[in-house]
Amino acid sequence: MAKCPHCNYKLQLIDIKAECPVCGVNIPNYKWEERLDEDAITAERSFASFRRRTAAFKDAFLGSKLRIARFVMTFAPLLFFFFPMFTYEANLPFSPGKEGLSVLSIILEIVNGELDIFGIFNFTTLEKSGTAFLLLYIALGMVILGIIAGVLNFFVLVLSCFGYHAKGNIGLCAASIITFVAAIVLILVSSSMFASSVPEIFTLNLSYSLFIGIAFFVINLTLNCITEKQFRPLRKEYAEKELEDINNALRELQKI
Repeated sequence: MAKCPHCNYKLQLIDIKAECPVCGVNIPNYKWEERLDEDAITAERSFASFRRRTAAFKDAFLGSKLRIARFVMTFAPLLFFFFPMFTYEANLPFSPGKEGLSVLSIILEIVNGELDIFGIFNFTTLEKSGTAFLLLYIALGMVILGIIAGVLNFFVLVLSCFGYHAKGNIGLCAASIITFVAAIVLILVSSSMFASSVPEIFTLNLSYSLFIGIAFFVINLTLNCITEKQFRPLRKEYAEKELEDINNALRELQKI
């Protein structure tokens, strides 16, 4: 229950009048001028903080040529959707021959019902090439994880500009590089296993696009590392100004 701001009387449900039944103070209008001043100081500080955050965001987002390049390069890894991760050829009846497989082609085949996402895992049970297919599927998973990290990198970049941060972007770029490197190793091992077990039926070759993807992420990582180094003094200055605003607001409130 609410209390009277003057005498701390605990108001009851039957106390419906504006005046306190004990001391007679008008509760809604009690020290209204002081409360108005407090609200004005709080609003002024909030507006100053908002302006500072907006200015910091603009500066961190597009404040220099390096930061503009960092923003543009966050989209570059998404081009990997269109490039084949590897090429394969199945020497089977009605086989289309040599084909490249990209993330976009996988998505389109699933949407069009041309690819049974669960049925393909039956290949992992094959006696000679089951392990090779399993490694290939894990490699696909690694690539997809790397692309997801690349997509998240854009959203984290936008959010981290409030307050001058780039560590999250560094972590995501590093994660994408690791997953792509792991995918390359797994595809090479899988290709070697196919070549030794069923060379006359199925062949698998690594595509150059994975290396291009790694190059994009390395450029992103480098730009974010440089940006994070530039952000450190700016982040400290930003925090000091925020603290100074709080202290100034507290001093103003104490004068009331």
